[in-house]
Amino acid sequence: MGGLLEQRVALVTGAASGIGQAIAERFAAEGARVSGFDRDGDVSFHGDVRSPVDVEDAVGRVVAAEGRIDVLVCSAGVREIGDVYTMPTDEWDNVIAVNLSGTFYCCQAAARQMRESGGGAIVNLSSVGGLIGLARRPAYTAAKHGVVGLTKSLARDLGPAGIRVNAICPGLIRTPLTEQYFADDAFEEGIRTIVPQGRVGVADDVADAALYLASDRSAYVNGIALTVDGGWLAEKSFAAGEAAGRTFLSVHETRDDG
Repeated sequence: MGGLLEQRVALVTGAASGIGQAIAERFAAEGARVSGFDRDGDVSFHGDVRSPVDVEDAVGRVVAAEGRIDVLVCSAGVREIGDVYTMPTDEWDNVIAVNLSGTFYCCQAAARQMRESGGGAIVNLSSVGGLIGLARRPAYTAAKHGVVGLTKSLARDLGPAGIRVNAICPGLIRTPLTEQYFADDAFEEGIRTIVPQGRVGVADDVADAALYLASDRSAYVNGIALTVDGGWLAEKSFAAGEAAGRTFLSVHETRDDG
């Protein structure tokens, strides 16, 4: 029995590690012929999503080798953590260039090919930071909001060509990029208390969502921003853990805010 992506041709950016690597591996396990695109690492094509020339070259080489491209996943991304008052302009420019402009260049190049072959599916990696404001991450938050808006716009523009475009908004996912956070056991324990599912996300959680959005299981799903965060955005209490249930109201207590 074939997998959900049997004989599909997929290009995954940021495929050398973390979420991108997990997605590429999951797609291959489901029967896809996967090409990875990254600046380094063990991937099919080396290049920079900030460069439209590199992006066009990678997409063209996939089509030359496979005859078409059915699925694109835009997972390449960077983040910054810093003070808005002192953030260097080159850091702002780089985060926007990779996370937002790079996503657009990849979508544009792939869509041109998908239109010629009858359609396809595009999955863009945004973030919970694309739905709310994250402290000390102005460029990252702005770029990821942009990815959500871009996804919705492209879903409308590309739908008539049979191209579906959706986004995934992961919460905190344990990857090489975020591993430094977990050096302190208290950090992970803190996450467990504020995420309703009681655990930190892993790259395979996002890969499962990407598989759904890339496959025919989501044939009538277009233009969404799917959160993969264990319910973190749904809960968002002012207090963590058990305190969240008792901080403001006692049992069966109702008060008039007026």
